[in-house]
Amino acid sequence: MGSIRYFFGRTLQVVGLATISVVVFMFFTQMSMEPLLTWSLIGVSEFYGGTWLIGKEEG
Repeated sequence: MGSIRYFFGRTLQVVGLATISVVVFMFFTQMSMEPLLTWSLIGVSEFYGGTWLIGKEEG
């Protein structure tokens, strides 16, 4: 069960980093600020959720 939690945490981290990268790319296009804020909060939540899962695994 521990390895599943680890890989799910890593997957969440990668998806979160990809989401944040897309937000940075979209910042330089003509996208409004409200969706950028929403997507950046989603990306940060995914990344730190994955970090929390991995930290919970080690502890």
